[in-house]
Amino acid sequence: MSQKSKIFAIICIFTYEFLILTVMRIIQKLLFVVLAAVLIASCSPYSKLSEEQRVVVDEALSKAYVRAIEKPDLKLDITHIIPQGMPSKISTGEFSLRLEGDVVTTRLPYIGVSRQPLYAGADEISIVFNEEKVDLKKDFSKAKKGVYKYKFKGGEGYYKWEISLILYDNGKATIDCNCTDGRSMNYYADIVLLD
Repeated sequence: MSQKSKIFAIICIFTYEFLILTVMRIIQKLLFVVLAAVLIASCSPYSKLSEEQRVVVDEALSKAYVRAIEKPDLKLDITHIIPQGMPSKISTGEFSLRLEGDVVTTRLPYIGVSRQPLYAGADEISIVFNEEKVDLKKDFSKAKKGVYKYKFKGGEGYYKWEISLILYDNGKATIDCNCTDGRSMNYYADIVLLD
């Protein structure tokens, strides 16, 4: 056997051993992640409930959401920002909408194209309501299916907003914002119970 053949054989053996060790490390990490997920799931108080108890808890939560929606007295924590014609963005919890009776408080980001230039002194376009009283319109025609809708209008200057809140009895919500001088925006949110 020549010197080159011996060197090639040694390199192949080391490469083979390296690949086997790498694959084994990856398998170990995957097993660790799966084991951790199983342990975390088994430690959850909800997972320890029987099926009947889970149904009772889910029904109680649904009733609490419906009470908050019908008042209305709730806060929507934005989870996803969905600009029209652009990729969605995950919100890190800094945006919310507060609805207390017919008073709205929110500052939601606007991502998109505006048909009007920004006015002097403005560096952004946002959907802003600072404890503003609005003409709140209800649509509970699909309440039996767990869907509740509110609509209101607002905005200043060029940017007038028509906002639709679609609230579900499972604690989820969708916010649709239509702008007179820009693209529409959508947001996904979780309903936060304030009682």
